[in-house]
Amino acid sequence: MPKGVIIRIKITGTLAKTPKWQALSPFLHILSELMAPLKRKENGNKQLQNSPPKKRTKPQTRQNATIHTTVHARSDVTVKFCRPLIQVTFKRIKTFVMLFVVLMVITVIFSMNLLYTSIAIRSHLGAFINIISNGDGEVLPFFLALPVFLFLCVNMVIVFYVYKIFSKKKSPGSNRILFILILIALGMVAITLVIIFATLKQLYDTNKCNEDGIIKAMEKYAVNSFYKKQIDRLQIDFQCCGSKKYHDWYNISWLEKAVSTNSSTPQTGRIPFSCCAIKSRFPCIHFDINSVGVNYIYSPEFNLSILETGCFAKTMEKKQQVETAIVGNLGFYVFLECLILVLVRFLQTGHSAESKFDSCKKNYVVWLLGSYTEKSQSTGPPEPPPVPPELMN
Repeated sequence: MPKGVIIRIKITGTLAKTPKWQALSPFLHILSELMAPLKRKENGNKQLQNSPPKKRTKPQTRQNATIHTTVHARSDVTVKFCRPLIQVTFKRIKTFVMLFVVLMVITVIFSMNLLYTSIAIRSHLGAFINIISNGDGEVLPFFLALPVFLFLCVNMVIVFYVYKIFSKKKSPGSNRILFILILIALGMVAITLVIIFATLKQLYDTNKCNEDGIIKAMEKYAVNSFYKKQIDRLQIDFQCCGSKKYHDWYNISWLEKAVSTNSSTPQTGRIPFSCCAIKSRFPCIHFDINSVGVNYIYSPEFNLSILETGCFAKTMEKKQQVETAIVGNLGFYVFLECLILVLVRFLQTGHSAESKFDSCKKNYVVWLLGSYTEKSQSTGPPEPPPVPPELMN
């Protein structure tokens, strides 16, 4: 049968009352039922031909569906003054935790190194710095050790509560304590910045240093064994002699009474053995250094084996190196702590809505600035169902 052809059979009059037609009526009724779908299809084609053409709509893409989900997820949480507001998955939360662990390990190792450095400064350089700048030998290592030690203690507590917020039970108390620890760490960052600026002030404030401190220590060389050891150690370690130059020893009675015939008069041309240059190729002549040798070949113009650099300049150079190292190390330490605090803040805010992390939940809302109030109760129409995967492709 050709497409679109409809057979219509209508029996009227006396013909329908004859016995033959009455016997065929069941078959005719079955035939009319079989032809009914073709009749409906023909009517539908006519309606489509008469109706105006409709604009074909494209299925919703994956990107549009993702944006819609993001808006819906953000509307679940009410945050005041939030900057920025980010939606993350649980996989991203685990990435935050991994970065947190790596940064924490780096920070702990760096903290131990800085604490050891502060002890070394106090035990070695601190005594020499105190000679030219009274008190800085204790202040500088204290500036380095104090914030590092406090940060190390706070970080250990933060690690404990980050571990607690991933428990299966709800833990709003751990979330609040973690928020308080973040505030404490931010206060310590501010204190560390103040320490950095104070160290920079000392770095460029050269008027505080007094070179007479070395001269005063040199004057006690013959009568006080502590100052004798300190000056000898200073001159050997820094490879220097005197305060400004080795001539400073000419005006000081530095020889002991058992050695000097007249210890009250200056020892011209005589300086301590600690002023000898270690890298000199000539024998060390530290007595009568201004005289030409009679029994040996020596001339102060050609083979002087005495250090000519003063200890004040050397000590000032070492002090500035220590202060620069403190500023650089503390600056890098603050940078590491800020990275850790950003990650901890993301974990704390993502945990604040449900008071626990559920791996089955797809999205979490995190932010840096702002405060969580409550989950919003939406009064609008329900959201449409998600787009089937076959339409998104």
